[in-house]
Amino acid sequence: MRDYFKILIAAFVLCIFVSLRAERLSFSIDYLGFSVATVDMFLGSDDDIEHKITVTSRSSRFIDFFTHSFENTYVVYADSLFRPKLYLKDINQRNFQEKAEIIYSFETSEAMFYDSISERSLKYHVLEDTRDFFSALYYLRTLNLKENQTLSLDVAGKIVLISSIFTKAEFIRTSIGGFDANRVEISFKWLDDTRKMRSDILTNNLWLEENKLIFWFTDDERQIPIKSQYVMKPFNVNWSIKSFENPS
Repeated sequence: MRDYFKILIAAFVLCIFVSLRAERLSFSIDYLGFSVATVDMFLGSDDDIEHKITVTSRSSRFIDFFTHSFENTYVVYADSLFRPKLYLKDINQRNFQEKAEIIYSFETSEAMFYDSISERSLKYHVLEDTRDFFSALYYLRTLNLKENQTLSLDVAGKIVLISSIFTKAEFIRTSIGGFDANRVEISFKWLDDTRKMRSDILTNNLWLEENKLIFWFTDDERQIPIKSQYVMKPFNVNWSIKSFENPS
């Protein structure tokens, strides 16, 4: 009987990882009721790399007209547990450009950052469970989000501890339909006082201790993030899903 339950548990875990093998997600980012940017995320694989995450973020015409435009690309090569091996960032903002690569070595607990534009380089310490923003989001989706979870994030060379807490179940209406969803609240704790490097507009200002990030994940094996809200002053930033494809 015990072996039977072990098989069921293993099959459930495998099902989650299979469901995250290949997918496309598109989001709109809204601020003060205006669409300020779009984010497209694609999960696939590449040769001997278990997971390849490709993200593009573009400012909307509204932002292009009134303030700084941007078009950024992020590529993460990660292992089966979504731990990054290589993180590539191509940042094209009106007031900031970066073409960086970050190589992670969990055997030595180190990461090496290099930006070919500014020729900045930095070696810094990482933890066994350290991930970037995008690989962390995918990894969280493989966990039981109704239980409290913790992991560490690499935020521009600074390690931040994040904790997720399930708060309640809700029915969420989106542009692609209505979903039973789990509301998960994420809080942040800086592990040291070292200054982080300047980075991109999409991820640089996240993870302040006084703010929090809320996700609504579908209540199924895929745990799709259909909505999120970054709670900050003076106004919140909202993400809403616009499309979802699962080619596999």
